[in-house]
Amino acid sequence: MKKVSTLPIKYKLVLWSSLLLFILFVLYNILQYSVLNSWMLTEENNVIEQKMKETKAYYHERSKSIPLTEQDIYSSGDYIERLSGNHQMIRILNSKGNTLISASQDVPDEIIPAKIVQTEEFDQIKTSENRFLILRSPLLLNNGTGTIEIIQSMEIFDGLLNKFIIVMLLAGLGSIALSGFGGVIIAKQLLKSVKNILHTMKKIQKTGLHERVPSNGIKDEITEIGELFNETMDKLEESFLQQKQFVADASHELRTPIAIIRGNLSMLRRWGKNDPKLLEESLESTLEEAKYLSDLVSELLELSRAESEKQKEQIEWINPIPVIENALRNFKILHKDFEFIMDMKNIEGSLIAFQPRHLEQILVILLDNAVKYSKEQKWIKCSIQKKENFVQIEIEDKGIGIPKQDIPMVLNRFYRVDKARSRKQGGYGLGLAIANRLMEKYNGSIIIESEVNKGTTVILKLVSD
Repeated sequence: MKKVSTLPIKYKLVLWSSLLLFILFVLYNILQYSVLNSWMLTEENNVIEQKMKETKAYYHERSKSIPLTEQDIYSSGDYIERLSGNHQMIRILNSKGNTLISASQDVPDEIIPAKIVQTEEFDQIKTSENRFLILRSPLLLNNGTGTIEIIQSMEIFDGLLNKFIIVMLLAGLGSIALSGFGGVIIAKQLLKSVKNILHTMKKIQKTGLHERVPSNGIKDEITEIGELFNETMDKLEESFLQQKQFVADASHELRTPIAIIRGNLSMLRRWGKNDPKLLEESLESTLEEAKYLSDLVSELLELSRAESEKQKEQIEWINPIPVIENALRNFKILHKDFEFIMDMKNIEGSLIAFQPRHLEQILVILLDNAVKYSKEQKWIKCSIQKKENFVQIEIEDKGIGIPKQDIPMVLNRFYRVDKARSRKQGGYGLGLAIANRLMEKYNGSIIIESEVNKGTTVILKLVSD
């Protein structure tokens, strides 16, 4: 027999739900049985107490002037006979415990032993076939103290309880069967979504990351797990595709300089080392490509840091104006032939949640791109203004612009709009990717608006106080 811990979850659900329901049912029936038994005993007690009051009142009426004699007791037989009810016996004892009169309805006199009492008391006697409830009370006679006994048979009451127990047992067995059947149905419904997730995971192992858990249209916790699984797989697939694209792009970027370096070294080994002019040209070309590789690796490392999931540094609330002014001042020194304009609106006292060096890094990337692609109209404008709960920074140029179909891709790694001119103009297609990752770390966003031959506007939205 299998241990419960090794059973499939479906059978565990059925087993534990059935067991729990059965335990609850048993506890409820025990409570119900106890309440019913207590209530019926109380009712029977009330009945025989009422009979005792009537009997004592009758004898009290007859003994107003003189104490009762045994003859008086004998003469009250007819009254006692009429007073006794079904499954009941009334018995009068003298001071020695002998029966003076007895009126019985289906209660054998010899089964119940006589007992003399000095105070009223209740008693219960259980025989092999029946149970009896007894109320005894003292009765004053002329020759001592006798006793009135009222005995109530509990046969009907016990029979009713026995039938009730049988009904409870049958209902308990039925509840186990129904709970088991219901547990199977409930387990199937509950585990349907889980099976869908498991089936999808197996398909992912076989066919790839594009598989998703189908939606059943029901909003519950398991469905939420399925939706969360799908979202996780979306991100994983996106990350996998980005990684695949990154490897392809990085391989492409590295292939050319490595090929040039190898070509130069091969040429020098064959015949170039004896030609000073060719040696100088080859070494110069090799050094340029080595620098290109070094710079590319540095930017790849910077991108890796920008894509780090955790923000290890404590976020500061800073005034963005000094950082922007410093970046523009540096670019004015480097590019004296460009006109740099700064425009501020409703920004006084506004703070943003950002590391100053990261904000400066983003601005340098955007300004460098603006300078790089603005060869005709050398004009760049930086606008900053407060809008609702964010600060908006705009870098606007009048350069060559970006084709509409390329705008969604320019934030991707290694993406260049003009691939033929990229090496000549410099850059590796990583700047905007780095800026975008840094903005995401601070819950900000980048929006690019551009038109070919009219210019580009890059909009930064940063969380503000």
